[in-house]
Amino acid sequence: MKKWIIIMSIVMSGCTNHPLDCATGLVAWDDCLPGTVGYNIRQQSLKNLAAAVQEKNDKDDRQCRSYGAQPGTDSYVNCRVSLSNAK
Repeated sequence: MKKWIIIMSIVMSGCTNHPLDCATGLVAWDDCLPGTVGYNIRQQSLKNLAAAVQEKNDKDDRQCRSYGAQPGTDSYVNCRVSLSNAK
């Protein structure tokens, strides 16, 4: 029984952290510690995603304004909703 508890402790400890994946950057888990390759890759991925979302928002804003819709008006809101549903 004691041996089984030790084995399960070792196996379960691997589930809570991914030191090899994080250190090598093989998989950029959400819980990689700062300073690891996995953490840096994850942070860069999040920055790239935020930039892509911002670029899409800017593009949609320009398109709706080109139709004459002004922010804060119903026509602008309807335009933005239509663009977001048109994926």
